[in-house]
Amino acid sequence: MSDAPRATVADQVLALRAAPTRGAIVDLVPYAPVHHDRVIAMRNTSRATYFLHQPAPLTHEGQSRWFEGYSARRDDVQWAICRKDGTVVGATALYNITADRARAEKGRLVVDDAYAREAPYTLEAELLLLDHAFGTFGLAQVDTCVRHDNGVMQSINARLGFVEVGAHDIRGVPYLDYALTPDRYRPDALRATVAAWARRTERLALLAR
Repeated sequence: MSDAPRATVADQVLALRAAPTRGAIVDLVPYAPVHHDRVIAMRNTSRATYFLHQPAPLTHEGQSRWFEGYSARRDDVQWAICRKDGTVVGATALYNITADRARAEKGRLVVDDAYAREAPYTLEAELLLLDHAFGTFGLAQVDTCVRHDNGVMQSINARLGFVEVGAHDIRGVPYLDYALTPDRYRPDALRATVAAWARRTERLALLAR
């Protein structure tokens, strides 16, 4: 048995920021300034602005300032969601990760409408993120909130095992609060869905040759 001390949350955050997380149909690529323009474009669509209740359009200057603060923090991992061909189709984050591993939040999720129905990219991105939450970090709980009329994300959260635990108001708009604990996280059936899509994509690629 090794007596080596367990890596701290800060160490693990830095490790995840240094290398991509590979999935079957998407990769979570550590967020960098090269992603600013794509994320700004996605966040400034009318749909994303509505569901994220974004008070003003994102700008390159503002995103650069945010990235400076993000780089200094050690409780936050932001990813670009990338298809296997490198196309950035979205972004997501696990943040406010407590040093005692009691909890963290998932959010900042945005997926380009042009790709959202192409394949279950959002589903696999959520699975990869939660695998880090409960596997890499060993968290006791992950929290998230969803606008009251965002039925798509409410459905995805339910499939992942999240339970509704309350509600709060953000600038006059109701948001539903959800929590997920490791005992409720059963990703196997959802991973099978993603794997089926990966096999389908491979078959189509072979037929196209």
